[in-house]
Parts: sequence; C-alpha cells; structure tokens
Amino acid sequence: MAHPRILVELKDVITFPVTQIMKSSFATGVIPDDWKVALVSPIHKNGPKCQVSNYRPISLTSIICKLFESIVRDALVQHLENNGLIRGTQHGFRRGGSCLSNLLQFLDRVTSDIDNGACVDVIYLDFAKAFDKVPHKRLMAKLEKHGIGGKVCAWISQWLNGRSQWVSVRGHSSPAVCLRARYLVPFSS
Repeated sequence: MAHPRILVELKDVITFPVTQIMKSSFATGVIPDDWKVALVSPIHKNGPKCQVSNYRPISLTSIICKLFESIVRDALVQHLENNGLIRGTQHGFRRGGSCLSNLLQFLDRVTSDIDNGACVDVIYLDFAKAFDKVPHKRLMAKLEKHGIGGKVCAWISQWLNGRSQWVSVRGHSSPAVCLRARYLVPFSS
C-alpha cells in the first residue's frame, strides 16, 4: 500500500497511469488483488484496554482503491438523487448528511408534532454492525431495480467477492483470512 503523501507528491506523474488502471478495472470488471486486502487495526475507543469490546476495528485498504470507491459511490448517489430514488430522510453517505443531521431532523419533527398536540411514540432500533451484514444478493438486486446495471454492477460484485484481511496488533500479525461472500451471487454484465 502506498502512503497517501507519496501519491499526493507524485500526482502529476501518476494521474494518467492510475486513471488507465481504473478505466481498465471498470471496463473488464477485474479488481487488482491488492485492492481487496485489508489490514485491520484495533483502535481503543474508551474504557479498560483489556476488554475487546472497547476497541473499534479500522480497516486499512489501498488508497487508490478508496479513491475509485469514492468515485463510484459519488456517481451512484448522484444517479439516485437525480432520479428521485433516494428519500430526503436518508442522510447517510450524502453530502451534508450525517447521523447528527438525521437526528436533528427527527427531533424537529417530534417537537413540532408535540407542540401541535399530537401523540408521539418512538421505537428505537440499534442495528449493530448493520453495514457489515448487508446481503450482497439483495444489494445487487436493489441496484438493478434502481437502474444501475451492466459494468457498474459487475464491478461492484467483483469488488465484494474474494476479499481478505489480516490483523496487526503491536507488531504481531495474524495470517490473512479470506472473507466468505456467502451472500454473493455471481453477477453478469
């Protein structure tokens, strides 16, 4: 994995070759293996350091792949917004949206309803690790339903398939483990 500073300093030299690699990856649906490898590093959140639950795993992956992911994500969100396929209540992964903006909008609605004499019931659900448990087959079906198919779906399917990770703590590393994409169904372009 290249250090981000090196990529910034060499941007004038590497822009064209990196663009060609990205175009080739998108056109063929082939993702370089090193884009699918993650180094997981546990970062202490709070509380006693001897409890595993007090750590948050940070997944370090290829900077170039992250760049390509952000390009694909931005294009997908733009498509969804341009075609009215994403609700105003959806705040995640949108420009200007966050958990906080979602909470503030919700609080404003509840406060307004109470001020107007309405009864308000709230059910709070905490989907722990919800983004880690998205069924890939369902994700791909939803993308198709929203008019996203062909090479984009083929690339996303390949990006989800065959990933591996290893953990490093205080200079000690685990062996790489291949992540099973048990939810993924091969996708044709």
